[in-house]
Amino acid sequence: MRTVEVTDELQAYLDRLLPRREPVLARMEEEAHRESIPIVDAHEGALLSLLVKIARAKRVLELGTATGYSGIWLLRGAGDDGELTTFEVDHARADRARANFSEAGLGKRAIVLEQDAVGGLEKLGSRFDACFIDLLNSFPSEDVTRRVAELCLERLDAGALLMADNALRQGEVIKPNNQQARNVAAYNDWVARHPRLESVVIPIRDGLSVARVRD
Repeated sequence: MRTVEVTDELQAYLDRLLPRREPVLARMEEEAHRESIPIVDAHEGALLSLLVKIARAKRVLELGTATGYSGIWLLRGAGDDGELTTFEVDHARADRARANFSEAGLGKRAIVLEQDAVGGLEKLGSRFDACFIDLLNSFPSEDVTRRVAELCLERLDAGALLMADNALRQGEVIKPNNQQARNVAAYNDWVARHPRLESVVIPIRDGLSVARVRD
């Protein structure tokens, strides 16, 4: 059976099933939609949180903070003793993220690094239980995309999660004719063929790639 097409009516039904968001998340959703800030939205956020909780991940790495929306979901899944290290090159967004983390009561558990992901990862010596990549559209080439993926994987222990947003690129991965789509297609192929990973692409929103590091 093919994936069900999510019509406006079905989306409204799904929205009704979600629990009410805390005020900071509700405000961030409204701001993101008004200002065209890229966020994962509530359904994917809830899935990320649930996956992190199921994996019992406590140390979470994120590439692409934006204003902190997905980071809050990730930290909620990590529990009261979870920690997030997240990269964001845009200073204004990094400051907004820090303020949002603080408002959510997570300010002391979220480290926002204002660094390029490649350079930052190369200097990062920490180990993590989960990684969420929300920058596949931003890399300049497929080679850089694969390099970032390798750097993330090198910092994950057995049983850890490697996740990436926009894994379907609005369907452009079928015939990738722009750099963003080629990045996503290259990442998907890399994940699917990597001997250390077992993976699946979940067709939620624009697609979520979820992989587990083999024991």
